[in-house]
Amino acid sequence: MEEELTIINRNNFAEEIEDLYRLHYITDKYDHIVEYERGAWKLFEPSKFIYAYFAFNSFYNFDWEESLKKSELTAFHKKVEDGKEIEPSEGQKYKAMIDFIFSKVDNNDKELFIKIIKGKDAIERTIETISKITPDNRITESERENFKKEFENLLKSNEIKIGKLKNDIIRFIYIVRNNIFHGTKNTIEMSEVFQRKRLDIYSNIIIAVNELLFKVLEKNTDFRPHDRYSLSTHF
Repeated sequence: MEEELTIINRNNFAEEIEDLYRLHYITDKYDHIVEYERGAWKLFEPSKFIYAYFAFNSFYNFDWEESLKKSELTAFHKKVEDGKEIEPSEGQKYKAMIDFIFSKVDNNDKELFIKIIKGKDAIERTIETISKITPDNRITESERENFKKEFENLLKSNEIKIGKLKNDIIRFIYIVRNNIFHGTKNTIEMSEVFQRKRLDIYSNIIIAVNELLFKVLEKNTDFRPHDRYSLSTHF
């Protein structure tokens, strides 16, 4: 009976992961377009970025080490400091998820990560796009320059430095997300060609992290996206 209950629990855990996977699948596999004139549609990268970050945000709110141990989705526990309960910060959460992912990936996973973030453009064109990041009152010069430097290094070297990924690349994207969600970037600015291209690059980075999360979960749980997952069964 105990073994049977364990199997049921693991299957439920796999189903919970599958529900989360839908967020990632839609972001990764579907184009995001807007109708700017009647009958005229075009790609709209800000939508893709918002979906990608929403999925990322949903995923990093779980303590994945604890989730694997318990075979159930487990949120981060509050820590008690000086008699007060303190919620882990957003940065602490996404850094914990990135540490979890890269402690369990193999070389094939890392190659996939690099491939996703490179996208379809030539490296030189991607670097040129990133070089045109505009000044912003919420982003310091050092934050901008560190992002450009470390992202360029990643593209050219194919070497993933986890500390740089967390503290310079993903943190920068987190600030961009705040600018969009809190109104610093308006609709006109997000429609500018290079801004849209940059948002597409940021989306690819977030999607790459999300993809590796599910690669890790597929190896360590009963979650089997290719065998069990079908978008049509949920809509």
